Amino acid sequence: MKQNKIIVCVSTDDMERRAMIQRLIIKLGFALTPGDAAKIIKKSPEDFDINTAYFVFATHGNLSSSPNITHQLYRLAIQGVAVVVGVKTLKPQHEMMCEVYYQGDI
Repeated sequence: MKQNKIIVCVSTDDMERRAMIQRLIIKLGFALTPGDAAKIIKKSPEDFDINTAYFVFATHGNLSSSPNITHQLYRLAIQGVAVVVGVKTLKPQHEMMCEVYYQGDI
């Protein structure tokens, strides 16, 4: 499933985005239950130490607000690190670097 891209869960609903990320974490093998998955999700990518992270699972990402963070996330994804970020919307300029899931896809 992992294609060395930032995995993005797109939904305007915060709870749905979180549930989508939990399902992906289970599918990627980082947790066995949604409860376990919830324990390793943080609010934003900035809540992780990007330099030492083994994964990044965040419910509130904004790929446009911080190009530096987005570049670091993309670099991690290229290296094979699981990067899953929830966003309310995805702009066209970010689609090529993302594996995108919408509500109902996962």
